[in-house]
Parts: sequence; C-alpha cells; structure tokens
Amino acid sequence: MNVTSDTEKLHLQVDREHNALRLATVLLFIFVGVLTFFITNALITSEGLNLLAAIIAFAVAAIVTRVSEPTLKRMWPSKRFLELDSEGARLMNETTVQSAILAEATANTYYWCFKIPRRGRMPKGWYVIACALQQDDTFIATYAFASPENMERLKELKEFVELKGEDKKAKTAKADSLRLAGEQRRLRVAEEHRWHDGAELTVPDFEALIKRLNGLYVRWNT
Repeated sequence: MNVTSDTEKLHLQVDREHNALRLATVLLFIFVGVLTFFITNALITSEGLNLLAAIIAFAVAAIVTRVSEPTLKRMWPSKRFLELDSEGARLMNETTVQSAILAEATANTYYWCFKIPRRGRMPKGWYVIACALQQDDTFIATYAFASPENMERLKELKEFVELKGEDKKAKTAKADSLRLAGEQRRLRVAEEHRWHDGAELTVPDFEALIKRLNGLYVRWNT
C-alpha cells in the first residue's frame, strides 16, 4: 500500500498470490521433495519403498516452500494494482487500464460477505469480504480473506450484507421483501465479477480501500 493523505493517490497492490506464483510454489515443492527423496534414499537404504526417505522429503519440501514463499512474493509481485484518487478508481495491469470508475459520474458501491464453507486456501469459518464499484456496465470488484476477528473489526467500518447461497435463498425467498430480493440479485451480479476478475487485497489494504471510499467518494455510498 502506498498513500500519504486523502487527497493523494492510493496505490494498492492486488493478487499477491497470483496464479503464476502459486504454480511456481507447487513446482518448487515437487522439485525439492523429489531431490530430497533421491538423496535421502541413497543415504538410508531400505528394501521396497523407503517410507522414511519419503517422510523426510515431504517435510523438507514443506519447510523450504513455506520459508521461500515470502521471498517469492516480494521478488515476483503481480502486475495488477488498484489506484484511487480525485479522478476516480482504476484497476491497472502494468500501464493498461482494465477498468475505470470516474469520480465525476454516478457510481454504485456494494459491500458483501460470506463464510468459507470448507477448508481450501483459507480455513473453514473465515470470510470472503468484498467491495465492488459499478458504473454503468463497468465493475471493479475487490475482496480479501478475513478471520472472524478481522471481520468484527471491519464491521465497525462498513456494514457487509451476507450473500446467501442458492439453497438458503430458496428457503427464505417467501420471507424476503422485494427490496432484499433485489439486493441479493445485485450482489450476485457483483459476485460474478469478483469470481471471474476480482482483485484480491490483504486485509489492511482492504481497510484502506474502505476508508478512502468513505472519505473521498461519500456520494458513491449513498
């Protein structure tokens, strides 16, 4: 994150764990694991499958990958970033503008969240928190992964609408008002944009984004 005041440009790096970085991490794990196995297998002889060598190889690969990951993130950042200033918001890919929301025109802002149902990249019970800016057919959708503790802190900055799953939506459809049903439809459209081309932020950068939107683009939140 790079920002000095509400009147200056807010620069947020997005997709710190981009696809190429994830692939490189997996390949590093495999390479270190295989290399360690062959070395350990040569030093510790065993008839048949050398389980001890396999266990050591897995442990070494996991440790090397975990230690190397922060360095890889610093050396191989994503080419995408988000800029906000008095002219509006822009999602950039190096020097190319992928999406732009102009400050001089009307825009809609959506905030939503949902709980992660099963363990994947993040633990079960964490939240996906999202914010999307819409201007006509243009969307800039951002999101972050938040622990329950971080979620409570973020709720103090902004109210996040829970995005309902299809099964829960069907069960509560009769009880929902037309306004709430319409809100869910709009959030689902925004979620589609987040899923296909969303910009992932860290929790601190997501907080900085909310504060900037609250301070500089008040009318977008009404």
